[in-house]
Amino acid sequence: MRRRNYSGYTSRYRHRRLNFGVLLRVALFALLVGVIGFSATMVYRAFRSETVIADLQAQNEKLQQTVDRYAAVMPDPELTEAVQAQPLSYQTMYPKMKVDPIPTVHTAPRGTVYLTFDGGPSQNTITILDTLKKYGQKATFFVTGSAIPGNEAILKRMVDEGHTVGVRSYASNYASIYTSPDAYLEDFHQAYQAVYNACGVYPTIFRFPGGSVSPYSRAVYEQIIAEMLRRGFVYYDWSVSAGDDTSAARTITQITQTVLTGVQSTSSTPIVLLHDSADRGDTAYAFANLVTELQKAGYTCDRLTNIVRPVTFAYVD
Repeated sequence: MRRRNYSGYTSRYRHRRLNFGVLLRVALFALLVGVIGFSATMVYRAFRSETVIADLQAQNEKLQQTVDRYAAVMPDPELTEAVQAQPLSYQTMYPKMKVDPIPTVHTAPRGTVYLTFDGGPSQNTITILDTLKKYGQKATFFVTGSAIPGNEAILKRMVDEGHTVGVRSYASNYASIYTSPDAYLEDFHQAYQAVYNACGVYPTIFRFPGGSVSPYSRAVYEQIIAEMLRRGFVYYDWSVSAGDDTSAARTITQITQTVLTGVQSTSSTPIVLLHDSADRGDTAYAFANLVTELQKAGYTCDRLTNIVRPVTFAYVD
């Protein structure tokens, strides 16, 4: 009977048992490493969370300190509301002096020039009106209220012939006009009413004496502009000056060429500053030539109304 050889079988069995033992130890080691790693991660996260929470708490305390500091200097909300409900003194002056409805402005048509006159009415205004009528052109007159008495018929003619009457001021004393918003409104109202009494029309546009932003009005122009706009009035500065507001005499050629050059070079709507006060005879004398040359250059002279987009000076710091 042949004997069976178990040596090979036994060797294979031992080898398998050895491999199983190694694998088990490796698995246990990996599990141990995983447990240690997970524990370390959880510990780090817990530590990190505590750090983040501590940082957030510190930031919150700083923000609360800031809120408390501002709250300490802020006025009582009920008191603030009561103060805001009270208008400024000059906002209650002349409550009927306003434009209603407030206009919507539009860009001026191309090729249009707006000739505007300050300082009248006077006998020079009559010469200018005659020229405008002869050539079928329109203009705008920012009148001085103190010059109206005795010249009411001139304002009536302006309206009847389709021109625009606006307010410049009543007096010509800049120092007095710009003392305060109240002082400005008092002067404006006097001129506003004088225009109506002369021609039956309340003006809706105006021009600040010396321009909206000037050394004379530096302390108060922001309040005055805000108040006049609140009331619906539109103001117009200028983009071209004829240079006729000096004591030196100006020739026909000088006035005409200055205006033509300015109109052709300005990037804004050409609103031209001229003067028709009693001492500006040179302007009245040159006016016919100026209108003729503007027409030759392809321009039409029209009047300003409160729907024409204004030219205004820039605010200063």
